[in-house]
Amino acid sequence: MNDHTQSGASPLADEDEISLLDLATALGEEKKTLFAIPLITTVVAVVVSLLMTPIFTAKTVVMPPQQQQGGAAAAALASLGGLGALAGLGGGGGFKSQDEMYIAFLGSEGLQNRLIADLQLQERYEAKTLTDTRVALKGQVRITADKKSGLLNIEADDKDPVFAAELANRHVQALHAMLGRLAVTEAQQRRVFYEQQIQQTQDKLAQVEAAFRAAKDKSGMQVTAVLAETGVRASAELRSQIAAREVQLQAMSRFATAQNPESQRIASELAALRAQLSKTELGSGESKASASPLHQEAVKSYRDVKVQEAMLEVLIRQYELARVDEAKEGPLLQQVDVATPPERKSKPKRAIIVLVAAFAGLFLGVLVAFVRRAWRKAQTNPESAGQWLAMKKAWAWRG
Repeated sequence: MNDHTQSGASPLADEDEISLLDLATALGEEKKTLFAIPLITTVVAVVVSLLMTPIFTAKTVVMPPQQQQGGAAAAALASLGGLGALAGLGGGGGFKSQDEMYIAFLGSEGLQNRLIADLQLQERYEAKTLTDTRVALKGQVRITADKKSGLLNIEADDKDPVFAAELANRHVQALHAMLGRLAVTEAQQRRVFYEQQIQQTQDKLAQVEAAFRAAKDKSGMQVTAVLAETGVRASAELRSQIAAREVQLQAMSRFATAQNPESQRIASELAALRAQLSKTELGSGESKASASPLHQEAVKSYRDVKVQEAMLEVLIRQYELARVDEAKEGPLLQQVDVATPPERKSKPKRAIIVLVAAFAGLFLGVLVAFVRRAWRKAQTNPESAGQWLAMKKAWAWRG
């Protein structure tokens, strides 16, 4: 049994040995081709790499602002209630992380157009259109984020090392300018929100004050401190709270559906306040019925003034808290490493080019060696010659 197994394995070993011998024989017969092709590709690679324009890479590292909610912000949201929740709605953003947001800013068309105009990149890159220039700029600049440290790396390539450093640093300057006009952090978003609300409330307050003066002059009624402590003041305070929640509910409708628990809570609070307002105003129905229409108009105008004054007072207080939080955040963007002109080129990597060309030439040389040997054998072997002739006929183009 063992003799049979050994005798069966012997021909396989002989076949492997013959195959290796045939392979070595084939390569030996074409040794000139085998060494000539790698030599030619290596020489060509050396010449081409020497003729290629050296490229220099400058790098700058920046630290984006970190999102944080300070004590003033927490106090603002707690004391403001409805308006405070509204101010925090804009902090979610549509980006998975802050790094992605700043990378998107650096790749935006507005920022790139500014760099193209300031550095005259269209002429430098010899581009026909602004779109082509932006494409060329993206090919020269790489922006990456270090997930561990949270820093952004901006690398710029150019044949001039000084210009490469300037291009990298100009990205930071352009981002500084963009962040100066955008509300990015949570405190900035709250500040911008309160600025807009204060401006709107001041405009409304000016209008209702003018209407109150006109109604008071027509009715001849003197609004005294006693009137301010009656149902008019209570009604004004309730209306200011209702207005605050209406603004919040309207803003939340852009981000959440009616089934959202927060939206439902605000809606229930709004309904309760409206019911309380209705009871308060019904309680003063007798005085309204005895008053003339002009007096009623004056009282209504006074109530509108108190509503706007209450809202303005709350908004100004929260606006100051938002400014304090914004000041605590520090600079929007900090440049950790300023790009300097590199001393050594980054491209082309001549050693890698030569090695790749040498291995590619060696592979091509082996392939050509086997093809040439197969061609010679086909010419001497009648059976192989017939197969080659059949292949030629199959691939021949017939008219």
